[in-house]
Amino acid sequence: MPDSRRLLLVALPVVAIAIACASETVYPGDLVIGRFDFHAQANWDRTDCNPDAGDFTRLVDGGFEFSGTFSRDSVDGGGWFTIDGFSRKATFDAPAQRYVTVHRAAAQVPSCGENCEGAEIEEMMSVVLLSDSQDRAIGSRCANLPDGGLPDGAVPGPTVNGYDAERACGELRVTFLPGKENCKCVTSCTAVYGVEGKRRFNGGN
Repeated sequence: MPDSRRLLLVALPVVAIAIACASETVYPGDLVIGRFDFHAQANWDRTDCNPDAGDFTRLVDGGFEFSGTFSRDSVDGGGWFTIDGFSRKATFDAPAQRYVTVHRAAAQVPSCGENCEGAEIEEMMSVVLLSDSQDRAIGSRCANLPDGGLPDGAVPGPTVNGYDAERACGELRVTFLPGKENCKCVTSCTAVYGVEGKRRFNGGN
């Protein structure tokens, strides 16, 4: 069974994340892109979870923060997103400058009943990484990102001063999947968040 502690974040109030006990995280791959501090804000037009149902009341809390580190293998193209010491697989589309990471884990939802088995939450985060010059071109605001395209500027990449990746813009989709045995909950729902991340330039990242 998947480990519910390894979900990306506490996007819904029914999951808990792991606290890394290692003193120093080792990131997979040979290229650390950087650590980003994210803010996530609910997109109500695309969210169909009911915040009045009890289980999903955190949807109305005004957003939340989380941090994570992107890394990559420069040889085989493998990618990862590491949060709280746990590295999740990610794909990287170089022409689109986009990272996508998907993770599914077991969930415990009160309204499903104590004996419910098989309920899960699936998280999908998709973000475009922008270089410093691209970030300046949009005024350091993801809201100014051109529809269906990228801003003018240099492509993110390694430099003598570290990897040039300044901002991450995209979305997080959190889908609740009802259980299959002894469950009172029968309907899936998805919460969609807009996410904006700012590169943290300390601790070598």
